[in-house]
Amino acid sequence: MTAEERRAKLAEAGRKGGKARAARPDFLAHQSHAGKRSAQVNDMAALGHRGAVAYARKYGYGRLFHLCRRYRLDHPSEPERVVMAILDGLGLQEGQDYEREALPLGEDTFIAVDFALTGKRAIEVNGKVHYDPLFDRPGYPGTRAENERRRLEKLQKAGWQVLTLDYRHLAGDRETAKQQITRFVEVET
Repeated sequence: MTAEERRAKLAEAGRKGGKARAARPDFLAHQSHAGKRSAQVNDMAALGHRGAVAYARKYGYGRLFHLCRRYRLDHPSEPERVVMAILDGLGLQEGQDYEREALPLGEDTFIAVDFALTGKRAIEVNGKVHYDPLFDRPGYPGTRAENERRRLEKLQKAGWQVLTLDYRHLAGDRETAKQQITRFVEVET
């Protein structure tokens, strides 16, 4: 059988399959179910969560945490880029005066801060994910806001001062954000 004949045979079989499915009495229910399955597959947040859970099961949460941290280092958010520009404008150098995605309490705590400055000071940039209940994780204890509050309490108990910036302020009123950061950087500890 030539390639052309094979393609024709497969095309004909495909048409029969579609016609046979369409003739089923439960065709509409079948298509509706298939559409819902497709929508679930195309929900990238759900896929990301499922993939993360599977990865953590296979390799451990620590490896997943550091993989995500590496991604955040390579792909800073727009508000984080604004803070980086402000810090750079103040004459601070990344790697010397501040560290991004730092682990202030050690690698075993799985707590990272957006910016760690000298003198146990940290700057956190809260994006939309910190405020929108859509991003609360089902099956995870507490809301994201409660978990964030506990995380910041741990940092403060360890002697860290934390400046929290809202992404909406960084997008709109950068001058006020610059003043807040300047005051925070100049604080003697």
